[in-house]
Amino acid sequence: MKDNMDNASPEHAVAYLRRCGVDAVRTDYGFRILLPEISGRTFADCGMDNDSSISLSVNTDESPPVIWFFRKDYLEMADFIAQAYAGCGDGAPTRAAIVRVMRALEKTYDDTALREMTAAYLDELEDDQGPA
Repeated sequence: MKDNMDNASPEHAVAYLRRCGVDAVRTDYGFRILLPEISGRTFADCGMDNDSSISLSVNTDESPPVIWFFRKDYLEMADFIAQAYAGCGDGAPTRAAIVRVMRALEKTYDDTALREMTAAYLDELEDDQGPA
């Protein structure tokens, strides 16, 4: 399901998600996913963290009411979201179904590249702070 885009910008992620049938809109900090079942209601917000990783906060009907997912760039996150929607089968996916598939996908996610990127950021941060 990967798209051959060479730019990991939020704009490219939104375009990819829309082609996959996901209602995504650009925001100042990244992008937002709207729920088809609740018109105009935010399902998830995606943006860049301090370490340059991409986080997705997903609103649920559970406790805690928000769950988090992390990826190394916007397109990897967009692909994760598109896979979750596709994993719900035919028809309009529900919040519960999307979250269930996201959790299943998360269990198989190879976070090696994300961990390496975060470690590099922490090393740079330590270097910038100098000796204690």
